[in-house]
Amino acid sequence: MNRFTDRQKKIIKEIHNSNTFITGKSLSLILNVSLRTIQSEVSAINKVLHLILSTNRGYKIDDNLYKTMDFTAIEKEQNLEHIIVKKVFFHNPHYNIDDLAEVLYISTTTLEKYFKKINDTLSDFDLKIVRTNNTVFVSGNELNKRKYLNKIIFDEINPAFNSIDNLNNYFEGIDVDKIKIIILNSINKYHYYVDNAYYNNIIVNITIALYRMRTDHYVSEPLRNISDKAETVESKIATEICTQYSAHCNIDPSEDDIFYISSLLEGIIKPISNDAQSVSQDILTSDFIEEIREILLNVFSSYMLEINFDEYLYSFALHIHGLIKRANSIQSSGNDFLNNIKKNCPFIYDVSVSIAQKLNKKYNISIADSEIGYISIHIGYLIESSNSDSDKVSVLLLCHDYHHINSNIEKKLLDNYQNFITLKLFTTDNRSALINAYSDLIVTTKPLNLIGKEVIVVSPFFTMMDQINVDNAIHKCLENKQKIKRNNILSSFFDEKLFFKSNDFGNKEDVIRFLGQNVIDYGLCEEGFVESVLEREQLSSTCFFDTFAIPHALDMNATHTMICVLTSESGIQWDDHVIHIVLMLAVQQNDRKKFMELYNGIVQTLEKPEKVNKLVLSDNLMDFLNQLLEK
Repeated sequence: MNRFTDRQKKIIKEIHNSNTFITGKSLSLILNVSLRTIQSEVSAINKVLHLILSTNRGYKIDDNLYKTMDFTAIEKEQNLEHIIVKKVFFHNPHYNIDDLAEVLYISTTTLEKYFKKINDTLSDFDLKIVRTNNTVFVSGNELNKRKYLNKIIFDEINPAFNSIDNLNNYFEGIDVDKIKIIILNSINKYHYYVDNAYYNNIIVNITIALYRMRTDHYVSEPLRNISDKAETVESKIATEICTQYSAHCNIDPSEDDIFYISSLLEGIIKPISNDAQSVSQDILTSDFIEEIREILLNVFSSYMLEINFDEYLYSFALHIHGLIKRANSIQSSGNDFLNNIKKNCPFIYDVSVSIAQKLNKKYNISIADSEIGYISIHIGYLIESSNSDSDKVSVLLLCHDYHHINSNIEKKLLDNYQNFITLKLFTTDNRSALINAYSDLIVTTKPLNLIGKEVIVVSPFFTMMDQINVDNAIHKCLENKQKIKRNNILSSFFDEKLFFKSNDFGNKEDVIRFLGQNVIDYGLCEEGFVESVLEREQLSSTCFFDTFAIPHALDMNATHTMICVLTSESGIQWDDHVIHIVLMLAVQQNDRKKFMELYNGIVQTLEKPEKVNKLVLSDNLMDFLNQLLEK
């Protein structure tokens, strides 16, 4: 199979994942290399395999050729570091370094260089690949090894479907299907079940634990409060899992191993009951429910969101009860919702981060990003259902009133679009009245020619073709409304004194402190603003699309709302990404309700790398705004 370098594979991946043509400039921004480098790499790729089509609109993958290639194999080859780690972790007995190099078709010297790179990543887990008498193995705490194994598995499973069907590939000699049956039967025996959202996590984590025990790697560190856990349902289920598995394989779990598996179950399993509300009342106290109510009220009020969540409170409190258990246990989890929500619903995600911050302080826990993703799912439905009619397309319906034509078309429009439109029936042909009537779109069975009005003529039968035309018109109107709203909001919050262009900042903390101090010096915020921004950033990164960031404080108490901007052509290291634009928000209390539109507006405007690339090249604020505001 043809080999590509890591950078070439990234280029292929970015072009393939793009829904349309992607320019060399965009690729250079994403990969943080020069345009000339992109052009050279594309040329090198096409010499090996003419896979990339180059046009005046940008680059595109040859889909027909792409389908004929074994890109599953390329994906496996794409990260040799993962392959090395898996072989070191999963091979029993330990590899001799020369044998491992031979298996990987690389030299021992090259393999040792990879060890150095891998150890940089492993250090985050207090782990290290070591070599003793030519034998290589991972040194470190057993619990940390299991956390890292969870990470590499979830890094590689299908991100779209979070599929764990190929889990057998990771565990030599392990029947994962049998383990699944043992886990689910043991949980069911005590009249509990696994919440679907956490099914993959629990299967992966317990499979890792059983595999490690089978290969004689037990928990050697004393774990806390074992005596307190002995009689819990989680402990009984953990004991049952180990008992059933030991009937098939030779394992000898200690109390610590049982405790470890019981901790994996905490907050994941729920009781089976015909009366869920009754069971929930046994689990949750009225005081706890009231505490969750206060947190929701406080956060929604801080964003000026008027949401009635009474019917929803109990199920959300039950979710948070499980979350607290998970936060206090020894769990590693993945969440395929997280990036989707953060990119497509940034405001909902930000509200969820605020809720997580309140929960952290109230219950002295640390909530992971993956859990914030699940909070976003719960909160998102509430926020979306509370959106006002002003965000909808105003449709005026003018039809012949014969044989129920108007009522039939009205019904079809509402059946298909009631979440996107407000509909008003119009009964007059008066041209002046039609022109003066407010609407974004007129749907009519009568041919009209009105200047300045979007008109769609449909048949009396509202056919499939009519629906397609109305679909397109509503979509266009929604885009225009959102574009106008974004432009109106964004245009009023900039000042030349808060616009900076610099390549002198290497990391996010330096940038946050620099911009934050300028916000304070401008008179927008008081001392403490920078620390609040850093605290918010610590909860969850404000980086979007790996190209820009929107840091902001937890509290909205600026004297007035402004955006402080820094652009960098060379790039700024923001966690694991190199970004080129930072837009720091300072929000006045009275503008809290605008925060949703402001935050979403920035993210939606900058989601295309081409837009970011043009903005980075702006020499002053005027150029920046001309590029930012959509025409």
